[in-house]
Amino acid sequence: MGLDTPDPSPPPAPALRTVITNPEGVRPQSSPLEPGKAPLAPDPGKPSLLRRPCMYLTRFVKSLPVIFITLIVSWSYYAYVVAVVLTAMVDNVLEQVVCAVVYHCLVIMFVWSYYMVVFTPPGSVPPSWRLSKGAVDRLALAQSEDEWKNILASLAVQLGCTVKQRSVQNAVRYCEKCLCIKPDRSHHCSVCEDCTLKMDHHCPWVNNCVGFHNYKFFLLFLGYALSYCVFIAASTARYFLRIWLLEKEADQELGSAKYHILFVFFISILFSLSVSSLFWYHLWLVLHNRSTLEQFRAPIFENNASDPNGWSLGKLNNMREVFGTSMLLWPLPLQTCLGDGISFPSRLPLDCTTYHSIGHTLPGRPDTPSRTLINPVLGGGQQVMVTASQTRAQSASASCEVTTTRSDTHSAALSGLSGSFSPALSPDCRVTITPDSGVTMMDKVTVLSEVRLDNNGHAKTVMVAESEPLTELVTGR
Repeated sequence: MGLDTPDPSPPPAPALRTVITNPEGVRPQSSPLEPGKAPLAPDPGKPSLLRRPCMYLTRFVKSLPVIFITLIVSWSYYAYVVAVVLTAMVDNVLEQVVCAVVYHCLVIMFVWSYYMVVFTPPGSVPPSWRLSKGAVDRLALAQSEDEWKNILASLAVQLGCTVKQRSVQNAVRYCEKCLCIKPDRSHHCSVCEDCTLKMDHHCPWVNNCVGFHNYKFFLLFLGYALSYCVFIAASTARYFLRIWLLEKEADQELGSAKYHILFVFFISILFSLSVSSLFWYHLWLVLHNRSTLEQFRAPIFENNASDPNGWSLGKLNNMREVFGTSMLLWPLPLQTCLGDGISFPSRLPLDCTTYHSIGHTLPGRPDTPSRTLINPVLGGGQQVMVTASQTRAQSASASCEVTTTRSDTHSAALSGLSGSFSPALSPDCRVTITPDSGVTMMDKVTVLSEVRLDNNGHAKTVMVAESEPLTELVTGR
């Protein structure tokens, strides 16, 4: 009789055993990133009953600037329409009609723009740019900074996130709070607690983040606010002077309306000064295609080069990127901006700058070691001597020569002594000094110098030891 095989199934549970289950159902477990499936954003969970009153109070406090602006505009409407147009301008019907029409056009555009910038979301990172639980764990298990960078770069490729901008560590930008890869020009807002596309700043006066989708509305809000305040100040200035100089006559003509005229004039002047600087500053930023954050810290690109004008496409194209291609729609607070807020066109970044091409954009080339230019010096008897050529730069292609005649040899040698003899040629060219008369070889000289080019292309003059060998000289033909 054979041996009985053990039963692999576990023993039955006791009859009195209680199983506690989640009434909301089984929560899905986080799994590694699957291709074609976007991970979900981190769920902060519902706030507790004790935290809800604090959250409501915080929201109310944040909305106080918006409530204040709304009350000011409402009062200014009453002060201008009732006190100025219907009371102070009662003797001039044409002035009443013109001022009333212009004022209502400005107030409509102003309120419309303000409403759009307050209630339009600036744009957030799409779910496809967020990392899964497994991807976050892989980053946490990185043993070194280089490994962390490589993992982050591979995750960006796996998610299909194409980015040109890099962090200070020359890594793909990553938000540890939102657990997502940051698109170009996006930043995390600590007030909104989210990453904002093309974030400019968080404005408390609109209780919203100013970003990609509402930046045009913010500029129009500033422009119409400035026009609104300037128009009120200009149209009420003569009535303010009449009240100030002729107080008794103003009391009889205007009555209690004079107080509204005085206050609306002062407030419009104050708001004009404050809004004016902000409006012209942001207009300058639009013309240069920069945000407020990029103005303080220039973006860093893939080649680890910081370029403040990296996103600039020319002033007209920069305006079109924010306001759209149709100029007829520029003054209207409608969504006309170009792009999706995730990827942006950029100009060629400045890869290398030489001493004779500062400020010009040059094509990129690989880093090369320090070179030594031939530097002629004068010895005894006005003889031309050349320093050691152990690092003379020679081109693999057809070489070029610069021949110096006797008439300018003296000036070239003197400029070489000061460390400024550097022809505006490619560093891959060979410079040959050909004097007019023959020069013999010398074993050593007492004064020797070299002009070296460092990796950045800056020329530096260094002294050479007397024992170093000298180069051969090319005699005159």
